[in-house]
Amino acid sequence: MTNRESAVHVKMIITDFDMTLSRFSHKGKRCPTCHNIIDNCKLVTDECREKLLKLKEKYYAIEVDPGLTVEQKYPHMVEWYNKSHRLLVEQSLPKAKLTEIVAESDVMLKEGYENFFDKLQQHSIPVFIFSAGIGDVLEEVIRQAGVYHPNVKVVSNFMDFDENVRISNHSS
Repeated sequence: MTNRESAVHVKMIITDFDMTLSRFSHKGKRCPTCHNIIDNCKLVTDECREKLLKLKEKYYAIEVDPGLTVEQKYPHMVEWYNKSHRLLVEQSLPKAKLTEIVAESDVMLKEGYENFFDKLQQHSIPVFIFSAGIGDVLEEVIRQAGVYHPNVKVVSNFMDFDENVRISNHSS
């Protein structure tokens, strides 16, 4: 049997989350990514939010610069990730507030998501969501949407919590 013949028998979905399963905008308003949900929540101080915005202004330009190679962009993206996550760790967000943070955000899954996830669940087709976002937030979004079925697996960056169940680090 060839690889092509055997591949026909393997069924799974591999997808990204931000702007793939979630919406880019709704009624002309930009919807948040997993990072934006945390960055913009009421528990993050204005000072932290300003610092995060300055980092975004600096590093996003590098991320989308067509004149730079992936190799040239990489160290800057790592630096952006580390600096922004250090700022969020300083906020000491409690894990117990994650449900509220997501519920109060403007995140939305794309139209038809319930049917999509439910059909895959009915047919026992695995769904792997790979995301550079925050896995804890992503999982809470799909949990609140009622589609975090047993066939769904999330591969992402997850927050670490200290003994007081407050954000202490991010793991990958």
